[in-house]
Amino acid sequence: MPIAIDSTDVTLSGEIKLRRDKSRSRRLRTAERRGKLRVAEPFPASVWGIDREGKAFELDCVLDNISSTGLYLRLPRSLKSGAEVNLAINFMNGQRKHSTAVVLGHILRDEPQADGRHGIAVAIKEHHFI
Repeated sequence: MPIAIDSTDVTLSGEIKLRRDKSRSRRLRTAERRGKLRVAEPFPASVWGIDREGKAFELDCVLDNISSTGLYLRLPRSLKSGAEVNLAINFMNGQRKHSTAVVLGHILRDEPQADGRHGIAVAIKEHHFI
């Protein structure tokens, strides 16, 4: 089936212009609302704090992603929005440890997951490399 081309589809040199789906590109631009680039690497970490029931906990976990202002991880416990949480994150370079950061953050949201875990969004308030 031939494609109809009108004069607005051709450049001055006779090449055919490619049309961009403007609604799709608009959706792609608005899908990412974060102001900072996120690194999606499974950095190992230890996390400790007080859970939703008021019980102290300390767990080993792996980050889903991290940026300069926040991080996301999954835990088997529910955490209260606004609560403080501490993390020790091991930034790896291959198989060996490269550096460790101690982070103080607060919980932005707790998203129950289908597997029973909780997706935890954390805003980074302070950090120090040790």
